[in-house]
Amino acid sequence: MAGDPATDATVEGASEYKGSATRSRLAGIARFFLKLGLIGFGGPLVHIAMMEDELVGEWTDESTFMEGLAICNMLPGPASTQLGIFMGWVRGGNLGALVAGATFMAPTFVIVVALTYVYFAFGQLPSVQAFFYGVNPVVIGLIGGAAYSMGRSSLREGRPDLTVTLGGDEWTIDLRLFGLLTGALVATVLVNPNPVVEFAVAGAVAVFLFRPEWVRANWRRVSLGTLVALAVGTLYAFRARAATVLGDTLPLPAALTGLFAAVWGNLWIKLFLFMLYTGSFIFGGGLVLIPFIEKYVVGVFGWLTATQFVDGIAIGQLTPGPVVMTTAFVGYKLMLDAYGSVGWAVLGAFVAMLGAFAPSFLFITGAFPYVARVRDDETVRAALYGINAAVVGAIVGATVTLAVDAFAVVGGSPFGVTGVDPFRVALAVTTFALFTRDVDAMYLILGGGLVGASVFFVV
Repeated sequence: MAGDPATDATVEGASEYKGSATRSRLAGIARFFLKLGLIGFGGPLVHIAMMEDELVGEWTDESTFMEGLAICNMLPGPASTQLGIFMGWVRGGNLGALVAGATFMAPTFVIVVALTYVYFAFGQLPSVQAFFYGVNPVVIGLIGGAAYSMGRSSLREGRPDLTVTLGGDEWTIDLRLFGLLTGALVATVLVNPNPVVEFAVAGAVAVFLFRPEWVRANWRRVSLGTLVALAVGTLYAFRARAATVLGDTLPLPAALTGLFAAVWGNLWIKLFLFMLYTGSFIFGGGLVLIPFIEKYVVGVFGWLTATQFVDGIAIGQLTPGPVVMTTAFVGYKLMLDAYGSVGWAVLGAFVAMLGAFAPSFLFITGAFPYVARVRDDETVRAALYGINAAVVGAIVGATVTLAVDAFAVVGGSPFGVTGVDPFRVALAVTTFALFTRDVDAMYLILGGGLVGASVFFVV
């Protein structure tokens, strides 16, 4: 409750983490995170381990580091990137956070842009096509493997309703969360709704399932919130019809509608706002961008084909930074199509990256003290249980759609079969098995590309 001494003390304590910027501190922040951005291959766990090993004791203590990690895991966005921004904030305040994020992401951005240039400039060469013939199904296997790990983690958050062993791994499953995960998966495959709507519904349902006593004690607020949510949901579902009716009865000034059309019709603004929106809701890590981009970038906007999107994820996985940098691939392709110029394409990549990562800076520098205050609230945690389960379901559902495209024989398969390419299916399954046994994604992508190229040219 606002004004409560305990919660106010929590906010004040969290605010005390913020450091002060000096030239020497900012230089130290830049040196460390530039190094991390260059050599931090292996994913978020490697980034976190390197930060803990080198920064705890030098910049902060273990308890502050673990508190920051716990809160970054609650916030939308790539956790290791946000933890880096947090450590920069602890060391050098807001300017330190900016320097940490910029230097950490700069090497990955340069690598992604360089590989994206090669992909679109030379993608029609048989050697490049052959390499990505093997890479595409590898990415499907990687996403499946990541979802496997995320699902195992998210389903054990509640009560142990069921314990099973899959592939040598023991799963403890809360059947309520399993139901939410399955519901999100089915909804994504059949309806493909807005992922934010899926996550919000799952979070609300989880509160009802996990905190019934809180719902009963706050039934007036819950009832009002439910009615508002139903009204907003109905308007969203029938937004086209509602716009027509309101346009007929309450016509907006022509200048206002023209301004909206001009703003949304500007590709630069549209790209930035979409990436800002996406970066604000990617709960559970960078792969959560998959359902967002699969629905809008591939399905609604048509900025990428499904194959190009999967190849873009592969390019993101070949770097030491977060997979969210795939957004730079999207921006590059969009502006390359619009202007036909590499210079504008690189600027498009930068704008997309800026939009996607801006929420991470804002969450750490602006919202951290308040998130620290509610982190242990049981109702908030219950909602997050549901959201995390729905995130996994949405990722798997979007991957099903991408896999249909990846495994389909559209042309260029060495097997000359129709329907499903058996080599690509086998490669995806093999990748899944190896990735869930901790084989590094970069090696799997490079190996899959080489094996795919061999099959492409030999068979």
